[in-house]
Amino acid sequence: MKALLNKEFKLCLHPTIFIYLALVLMLLIPSYPYLVSCFFVCNAIFFVFQNARENGDSMYTAMLPVSKTQTVKARGLFVVIVQMIDIVLMAGMCALSLVAMPGFNSGGTDHSLTLLAFALILFTIFNLIFLPSFYKNGYKAGTAFIKGAIGVWIWIVVAEGLMIASGAMMMNGANVPFFRFLAEKLDCFPKTSEAWTAQGILFGTAAVIYALGTWLAVRLSVKHYERVDVQ
Repeated sequence: MKALLNKEFKLCLHPTIFIYLALVLMLLIPSYPYLVSCFFVCNAIFFVFQNARENGDSMYTAMLPVSKTQTVKARGLFVVIVQMIDIVLMAGMCALSLVAMPGFNSGGTDHSLTLLAFALILFTIFNLIFLPSFYKNGYKAGTAFIKGAIGVWIWIVVAEGLMIASGAMMMNGANVPFFRFLAEKLDCFPKTSEAWTAQGILFGTAAVIYALGTWLAVRLSVKHYERVDVQ
């Protein structure tokens, strides 16, 4: 597995990974839907799969003394590493925002544990759709990415839309319990014990969803790829 993962980084890594990870700086844009930055990381992962396909990685790996299961698991681990790097970078940007741009984000989710939780859910959706779809044949990366992108954008619209709506209602004095909870406990940098607890539970739940969802995505991918005739 270590050798296969080393291959992923040395032979399959696409330069867009570094460019799109740097787009975490979008979290410093005032009044912006910050989950959009995660979509670009998904796009970079697509380029990795496409680059590997164009360079005959499937055939090369098939000639190595490794199983298809190991091949898929190595690529899945590579995807997880890239996504976790983005989460860490996002956490750093959230901390930096306390100094650089404190205040309310009218364009979506504030810099918070909630944002990181939403990002984990976004990556889970992408992994569950993109990975099994790609490994059904092992070469239609574009089709798999389009399917994954649709799921990602639906989540971005829903998650960011809820936070925009909660902020707007609070500003207009509306007293709807659900949206008040979102605005006061989730859509803010946690400053009270109640907010820390609510966001901590959300982040922990999202982490479990990511772990289980990505495990399932890899499991389904292995099942699909075992039936593929690599030529």
